[in-house]
Amino acid sequence: MNETKYLVGLVGPEALEAAEKDPFHPVRLDLESCGALEIRYDFFDTALWPKLSERVRKIAPRQLQIGTIRLKHDGGTFDDARAVERPELWKDILNAAEVPEWLDLERDYLRDYEQLNDKALRRKVGIIISEHNFTRVPNEQELEAFAKDVQRFKAGGLKIAAMSNSESDCDRLYKFIKKQAKNFKMFAAFGMGETGKVSRIWSLKEGANLTYGAIGRAEAPGQIDVSTMKKALDQLDSINSEFELLAFLSRF
Repeated sequence: MNETKYLVGLVGPEALEAAEKDPFHPVRLDLESCGALEIRYDFFDTALWPKLSERVRKIAPRQLQIGTIRLKHDGGTFDDARAVERPELWKDILNAAEVPEWLDLERDYLRDYEQLNDKALRRKVGIIISEHNFTRVPNEQELEAFAKDVQRFKAGGLKIAAMSNSESDCDRLYKFIKKQAKNFKMFAAFGMGETGKVSRIWSLKEGANLTYGAIGRAEAPGQIDVSTMKKALDQLDSINSEFELLAFLSRF
């Protein structure tokens, strides 16, 4: 597994346009705080998609890129009925001069994996298979089944974001991380919601290497701004428990 820990900032139209117009805009500091940037293609008009990676690369040349077309049922804005259009749209993205290093595909659409992966391989682009559960954290058997699905398709990355409904819900995700993170180049497993907030950072302590933060407004329940997350991640080696981490976060 890649030992580098990536704080991933979500890039939408407001952040990108502000950074392009003003090299001293505060959003530039957020971009610099991130090790990776998730280009949320679903936030942009499809006509702009082929050039987005190049635009982001110009303002943040050192950051890894993850390209995502998030459907509505997975917390995005791209209409579920238009999912059939995505293979052609991915092709446009992958035929561009600049491309993300990784693309994100939902587990519900694994039928598109081989077609997408064939195109991605030609550009040396990896695939992260993701699952978003806005109701609950899956049980251990469900989590293991997800990992087996991702391994069966030989995808390099796995991401699960699941709604936490109690203080102990994320313990299952931590156990999952310890067992499975070593099997993937990119791995994220954290809780959403108020009781899942701390897991967005503590999951890296447990062995994950991807976590996601907000640039501007939060796009998911319990999401933390990248500035606060960067402060916490810089201190993570000296933080010994989730309780200590919560106390640290409360300062911000």
